[in-house]
Amino acid sequence: MEVERAGRGSADSHVIAYRPDVDGLRAVAVLSVILYHLSDHLLPGGYLGVDVFFVISGYLITSIIWREVQQKKFTIARFYDRRIRRILPALLTMLFTVTVASLFFLLPSNLIGYGKSLLATLVFMSNIFFWRDGDYFGGLAEQKPLLHLWSIGVEEQFYIFFPIILILIVRFWPKGVLPTVILLTIGSFALNVGAFFVDGATPAFFLLPTRAWELGFGAILAVIPPHVAPRGRLANLFAIIGAILVIVSVINPEKLMWFLPVSLPAVVGATLVVIAGKAESTLVTKALRWSPVVFIGLISYSLYLWHWPIIVFSRYVLVRDLTNMEMAFAFLIMIGCATASWWFIERPFRSKSMPGFTVRAVSGIGMLGMALAGVALVWTNGFPGRLSPEAAQINAAIETHFRCPVADYVSVGLSRGCRMGVASANPQAAEVVLMGNSHALMYTPVWSSILTEQGKSGVLININRCLPITTVNLDKKCMEFAERNVANVASLKQASTVIIGFNWNFDDLVDRNDQSVDNSDNKALIAGLDDLIGQFERMGKRVILIGPIATPGYDFASTVSRQIAFGHPVDRPTSEPTAAFMQTFAAAIQHFEQRGDITFVRADQVLCDAERCHFMMDGRSLFSDSSHISMHELYRFQPLFTAALQASLAGQRGTSEPSAAAPTPAMPSKADLGAAAQ
Repeated sequence: MEVERAGRGSADSHVIAYRPDVDGLRAVAVLSVILYHLSDHLLPGGYLGVDVFFVISGYLITSIIWREVQQKKFTIARFYDRRIRRILPALLTMLFTVTVASLFFLLPSNLIGYGKSLLATLVFMSNIFFWRDGDYFGGLAEQKPLLHLWSIGVEEQFYIFFPIILILIVRFWPKGVLPTVILLTIGSFALNVGAFFVDGATPAFFLLPTRAWELGFGAILAVIPPHVAPRGRLANLFAIIGAILVIVSVINPEKLMWFLPVSLPAVVGATLVVIAGKAESTLVTKALRWSPVVFIGLISYSLYLWHWPIIVFSRYVLVRDLTNMEMAFAFLIMIGCATASWWFIERPFRSKSMPGFTVRAVSGIGMLGMALAGVALVWTNGFPGRLSPEAAQINAAIETHFRCPVADYVSVGLSRGCRMGVASANPQAAEVVLMGNSHALMYTPVWSSILTEQGKSGVLININRCLPITTVNLDKKCMEFAERNVANVASLKQASTVIIGFNWNFDDLVDRNDQSVDNSDNKALIAGLDDLIGQFERMGKRVILIGPIATPGYDFASTVSRQIAFGHPVDRPTSEPTAAFMQTFAAAIQHFEQRGDITFVRADQVLCDAERCHFMMDGRSLFSDSSHISMHELYRFQPLFTAALQASLAGQRGTSEPSAAAPTPAMPSKADLGAAAQ
């Protein structure tokens, strides 16, 4: 994470006084992030160090802008000259090194993703790219060497708009700077809170509108009058409370907040520490000024840049987590790379002795070179010739499960929907509703293809991680999401059929009172589904229930392809005994097969034969990650789903299974399903 620093020989030392305690706070932030990334068991909330960075960035950079604006010395050109000097040389050096390493180590699907993320990084839109590409906390995140640069995307987008806003306020409402910054901060905070109420946790994590409030906290500190800063005992109290909030946040973040962002205590804590040291020294600021801590703060931008690629490549090649000794060794490598980057790259390029033309020329050439490299990686499909055909074929499935294109998003009440079948901008025209969690989402292309063939429109309403059930769920918040989605399905008067799909592999469920329930033999799940089906039937809607499938439980395509590519033995299961699968789900399958009022789809029989449930077929991985079917393999489900929908629309009930007489009927091509997903 980059943050502007004044003093210590920088070009801005005449603007604001150097505060070593702020560098010390930066050290706390970057070390928290590194510990979390090395192992989330080391510091469960260490990722909140990024939020601390945002506060510091908002404070330091706004201080520089605000002082120059007041002195009528601010220019956009000079501001961005500083940004270029600060960001690009160290960033481009890291990108060049990581790109070379990626050519040697990353398998084709990951190399293609790396090329795309490289291009997004160069235009400071990596946060948007990774929002669409997956989950920051998911397992496959550990195969993306540039994932950590999402935060730089947020910052640079902020500093495109914020200086202009300040200039306009000073010109047209000179006394309105502080009120405006406060209002903008409150507005962004409200968007962040609101996003969680509409199941928007992922965009809230990655996008500027829902992150700007954290930079806004720092910006408020920069524009408040100096006399407001606390002094004496009050300053010490602020600093101690702030330090406690930051420490508790990174140690145990999940138990701090209710509906508010989990980052709020860390942000408030960092704000208190910064403002407490603005006017005078405190016990906390003295501790933060300890020279080893300050040194980590000085190299923190480069340390942030280098730490994640080092972790990613180590785990990627070993195909496992790092041991304690390996983590310690990786940390030493990070410190070495960061120190070299700070000494040989950051300091010279930020020095006044380096001409601006030289900085811009080197940065421009570097960006062009990296852009060409990114295009080449994508255009060549990740140089698949480097791999054995066996590894390449399995690797091709990585992260190929369906995600709804932004162009197909629709609003269904307060729920987010995705259009299916015959396109319609009006979800009220939907005749079929697919609802559930990401396991409903993964089936969307095949259902959309079926609906298109039949000239019908549909809509997906999903909850990313939660069950669609309103009586039992993963937690109380999930229950609220499910209730809202059921109500929104009720509002779709044209919809005659509801398809329910979800991941059945949940052991820990709670009831409406947030109390744990007994789900042995899927008892609670069965009862909850019976209740949900009853709700839809009372609405006059027919129900198709997609049954459970066997899943690997680990990132199958990535792990197996890497083990083959790097010469490791394949030591993880590539199938599951059918008997073991049936032992887990026999009660649920039998129960819903015997219900005569729904269409129950035996999706498991696409993957399972009499002996084994397979995670790969014909040399290809069926799964894109630990549990989601690859979009390229969905054609295997098309006959089964087609029969189920036809039976439901015709008013028939029963169980939909693959036909024994025609085990491999004519199926749409992968290209057809891919087109349906666009």
